[in-house]
Amino acid sequence: MHSGARDTLVQIRERYWILRARQLVKSTVARCIVCKRFKARARQQVTAPLPKYRITESPPFEVTGVDFAGPLYVKENGSVKKSYIAQFTCAVTRAVHLELVSDQSTETFLLALKRLISRKGLCKVIYSDNAKTFMRADQDLKELWKAIEEPQLLAFYSERGITWRFIAERAAWWGGFWERLVRSVKTCLRKVLGRASFNFEEMCTVLAEVEAILNSRPLTFVHNEVDEPQPLTPAHFLVGKRITSLPPKPFPDDTQHPTLNKEEMTRRWKYRQRLVTSFWNSWRRDYLLDLKSAHCCDTPQPTPLKAGDVVLIVEDNTPRQTWKLGKIEGLFAGRDGLVRSCSVRTASGTLLRRPIQLIYCLEI
Repeated sequence: MHSGARDTLVQIRERYWILRARQLVKSTVARCIVCKRFKARARQQVTAPLPKYRITESPPFEVTGVDFAGPLYVKENGSVKKSYIAQFTCAVTRAVHLELVSDQSTETFLLALKRLISRKGLCKVIYSDNAKTFMRADQDLKELWKAIEEPQLLAFYSERGITWRFIAERAAWWGGFWERLVRSVKTCLRKVLGRASFNFEEMCTVLAEVEAILNSRPLTFVHNEVDEPQPLTPAHFLVGKRITSLPPKPFPDDTQHPTLNKEEMTRRWKYRQRLVTSFWNSWRRDYLLDLKSAHCCDTPQPTPLKAGDVVLIVEDNTPRQTWKLGKIEGLFAGRDGLVRSCSVRTASGTLLRRPIQLIYCLEI
């Protein structure tokens, strides 16, 4: 590997004097394949605009992201067994639903999905990581991911009109709306569990309490003034208030069980409709504006990738000299028409799909 154009030029002039050597050395070093492997940088792209399903009003969990976490160790009949968390995250309201699954079978995951639908409503679209993302994960966790593509589950999806969509391999930031909450769940569990040991029922209760805490977190700015409106939380879209709020004041005895006539019931129904409308107005006015301001844009790379380029394929936790070489065979654009991922064929003939941030072009 060359130490740089200037150092290389000094070493050459110790024995030779070549006319226009500086330009020659620079061009030679620039073409060196070994140097390119160590100096290549990833391509960057402008941050994509928020997808339509993130900024469109919809019932909670109609568009859902799913991920798995674990293992958790639970006591059962004097022994310790593994269990896992199936986390469902609403893309619009940012609510979470946690299910503890006892094993990695298709039937177990299907039951967890049915419990979600029974309690929160039917999902239209479910997003998740690509199963190949978990190549280095726990073996049991990989088996749980394989269950998603079983014919029994595919039939369940089609009967209910559910569409399952996968993000690109190794592109965890594409699923940021659920990945960020996986971290929040793990943080809460570390604080609650510590070194304690629980049985399955106790662990389910702990997860329910963690779910209530996360669904009561503020989505909008928390004001310092007393007369300012309360911050919006995911729980407002689920139950109409924060789950961890104090109970309301009791009614006086003469109004605790009022007799509701037609006019009173109509008035209360209109009040509830206005309440729901106010939640969505706050969601649009406060939450979406904050989300947009936090959605920063990067400077795109001036030299775009193209089919036929020879590239390095980034591998996590491995030195650069061991990264595989590949050749770009296809480019995939996002909703905005900009290239977001590409298909790369390795020397062994394997076809991989990777985001452009994990592709280092050698410009050969």
